[in-house]
Amino acid sequence: MNKLINSKKAQQIFVSMMVSILVIIVLIIIVSPLKTEIQKSINGSYSSYLNSSNPAISVVHKATVITLNLMLFYFIGILIASSIAYVTGRRTFTGVITAIMVFIIVSVLISPLKTLIILARDSSHLDCTNVAITIGNRLACLITDIWLFYFVVTAIAAAATFIFVTKVIKK
Repeated sequence: MNKLINSKKAQQIFVSMMVSILVIIVLIIIVSPLKTEIQKSINGSYSSYLNSSNPAISVVHKATVITLNLMLFYFIGILIASSIAYVTGRRTFTGVITAIMVFIIVSVLISPLKTLIILARDSSHLDCTNVAITIGNRLACLITDIWLFYFVVTAIAAAATFIFVTKVIKK
């Protein structure tokens, strides 16, 4: 371990982590104004042709509204995936595409899990909002509530393990 600390490899890992954190900070700074501008565009503040609540807009304008809705997700995904690809040393085109696909797959899997959690907690299943349920049902509700958290933590742990294995422990 001491050999790793004194080598340039440790400095490269540290610099790549700093660059990735810088990308995430820039992302956090850019997201809020970008989201505001997208909402203004979609709500018809700039043009009545892009008013998403107007049922009489053309198909082309509906497609533009959908594209604007998805733009923020893809913008965030590409920046995060690019920083992941930079940290893991996968700076080739296929490495960046792989990181983007992993991010999109994790993001897509969160939505059905959230729907299942909401369904499990409703009044016809676990009835988590009822104060008169038993302690076992309360514990089941608690486990159901933290299931999504465990999924996200597992994804982050897998990413950290991948980074550690590919950057620190090389064969």
